[in-house]
Amino acid sequence: MAKQDEKQRIRRRLQEKAIELAAMNRWDEAAEINRQILQLGEDPDIYNRLGKALMEQGLYTESHDAYQHTLRLNPTNTIARKNLARLDALIARGFGSGQANRKPRQQVDLRMFITETGRTAITALIDVPRTAAVDALVTGEKMDFRVEGKTVYVIDADGTTVGRLEPKLGQRLAELINGGNRYLAAIAQSDPRLVRLLIRETYQDPSQRNRISFPGKLGEGAAYVSGLRYEEYEDLLDEPDEIDEPDADLTDYITGDEEEELGLDEIEQDMGDDDGMEE
Repeated sequence: MAKQDEKQRIRRRLQEKAIELAAMNRWDEAAEINRQILQLGEDPDIYNRLGKALMEQGLYTESHDAYQHTLRLNPTNTIARKNLARLDALIARGFGSGQANRKPRQQVDLRMFITETGRTAITALIDVPRTAAVDALVTGEKMDFRVEGKTVYVIDADGTTVGRLEPKLGQRLAELINGGNRYLAAIAQSDPRLVRLLIRETYQDPSQRNRISFPGKLGEGAAYVSGLRYEEYEDLLDEPDEIDEPDADLTDYITGDEEEELGLDEIEQDMGDDDGMEE
């Protein structure tokens, strides 16, 4: 009995470590920890977590194998079935081990987006194309902006457009970027029908000191993203069954009050106010 208890303690410790690593987008290390857990005994949930970690690295063939093991143990597992369908589409388009034909992705620790009111936003992109580049987006992947007039396009490391900011937010950020402000952006959620982007102001040009990047909500129809908790690996694994097409004004501005709803307040204390960011 004592030996079995020790085995369970080791298993729980490893699971906690895998969750911590996943929350920091350290997917290669998370995958290795999940492999160690599987050596203590097969489990469909651990295979799901391994599949997620491998998919986030772009190792689609290996991820596919992990999810297949989930279905071997639990044929009705919905998470595995959904992700296998997505992986089948990616592999059919020529994406396999090593992310063929894509530059290495730069991952961003999503905890960097915890900041004071007015400097951070989460928004749903519009005009998202149905392309392999969009299918291959992963949580925490760094994005860049391309400003054309009053429009702000969101592009990946290859320079491929993955969508654009809704008009009101886009026009405001275009003006601020042209005025010298700088921003960090990363994928918060990627689904075939919905891509959410986190944006943080990292530098405010002196000429823009009287302008707030994200003053409240722009437009009507704003929707809160309840349950978006980056510190919980289980939520990173899950995907909603149904997602409505985003409205043009589906943009949320994270304030102090909203951080608790988003589950972000629990990790804010582990971060400096602006560590490593330019002033």
